Amino acid sequence: MLRLMALVALLAPLALPVQGAPAAKSTPSAFDPKVLQIDEMRHLGTPLDASLPLIDGTGRGFTLGEMLGKPLVLVLSYYRCDGSCTVINQQVAEAVMGVRRFELGRDYRLLTVSFDRQDTPQTALAFAGRTAPAGWEGWRHAVLAQPEGGVPALTAALGFRYFWSQPDQAFVHPNVLIFLTPEGRVARYLYGTAFDPRSIELALIDADWGRIANSASIIDMMTGVCFSYNYLEGKYQPNYPLLIGTGSLLFGVSLMLLGAVMYRKKLGRIKHATA
Repeated sequence: MLRLMALVALLAPLALPVQGAPAAKSTPSAFDPKVLQIDEMRHLGTPLDASLPLIDGTGRGFTLGEMLGKPLVLVLSYYRCDGSCTVINQQVAEAVMGVRRFELGRDYRLLTVSFDRQDTPQTALAFAGRTAPAGWEGWRHAVLAQPEGGVPALTAALGFRYFWSQPDQAFVHPNVLIFLTPEGRVARYLYGTAFDPRSIELALIDADWGRIANSASIIDMMTGVCFSYNYLEGKYQPNYPLLIGTGSLLFGVSLMLLGAVMYRKKLGRIKHATA
């Protein structure tokens, strides 16, 4: 437990060790903080394999491509976890309820996938019951149909690295939401165990910018321009240089217009006085 607390202190908020995963088929690793760092500049834009086979909690098989066609929010978790994985998925559900610009199922989809090769459709179903509201359309919990090859392939494509802490009997992994474009390319990473609806809206705009840029959704376009993603902190913030520059430009234009109006009034008074 002392080792676990030390790991939490070092890794928060990027990752939290979580209890409950069996050690079988997991390779013990010496702790190295760099193992959790996602090289975003390398992996942004990476296309995922649309033919990747999955099985949901009901036992129904499907492919990753069936979840595409709209922006997809991907959550990598493992279902025997009762710690950070549970918290993240519950927080995602809460944040989604606060999203007003887009509707789950209609405008985007959610997919929680286990990176634990020992998870099954049954554990996926049980996990969904603990974390997702019943009857939600557009959110599926799944396992990889071929975990031995599928888990390494998927996590490598996403830059998602994790390790098994043998002393603590826990996986240590990044806590992150991964946003995919409708074509299945990595568009954005959002880190943490709690997510605000505004950040999810902004990430969805980034993931579907092609459609938004070619539509009449001026509000979405302005929102996407006025906020920028901070790679160091893994979150969105106001685009201060743009806002300051725009404010300065508007101030300068206002001064010019005011000067022109004053000049016209002055000319009018001179003409009236000499008439």
